[in-house]
Amino acid sequence: MNDSAVVVFTARGLERLISDGGSGNWVLSEKRASRCTYVVCVQNRDPADNHNDDWGTVSAPHKTAFFIGKISEVVLAPDWDGKLPKRWLIKVNEYAETSYPDMWDGARNPVAYLSLSSLGINEKNLKFKKMPNNENKAPEPMQDAEPFTDGISIQLAKKLLSKKYEVSADSIEIIIRA
Repeated sequence: MNDSAVVVFTARGLERLISDGGSGNWVLSEKRASRCTYVVCVQNRDPADNHNDDWGTVSAPHKTAFFIGKISEVVLAPDWDGKLPKRWLIKVNEYAETSYPDMWDGARNPVAYLSLSSLGINEKNLKFKKMPNNENKAPEPMQDAEPFTDGISIQLAKKLLSKKYEVSADSIEIIIRA
């Protein structure tokens, strides 16, 4: 039984997580997160972060684990600008709405790697729902995708392909044969 989890302290609420297909824009170890079974989202509505209540449509009390998703894949965040550090989206195919209070220990890093059991969560008690299919949403136009009358650079091609196929630009190889 693998109950490994990426635990994130997020200002995004349930509605936004469902709309995004998971929890995103994290600086994390893509390999380590990909080996985890779950993502646990803990609500950040710290009054010191005055944008939190409206920016991410927060939906739970501060420091409450309110969303547990079964990780399907970890991909580059769709709005990642190509600059370092890379930002990742933890996509989920099923999720459970939860309410576990006091689930954040005050750590400065908003990403932690734990297990459900270490958090006191029994995965057998979770009632998972299928994540709505967001594939039918109209894709947002990419700003870089204007017609390229003079061609494009390899770097830009990799960036555009990584967004299209939701993979890391580093995993794309382009071969030019003359």
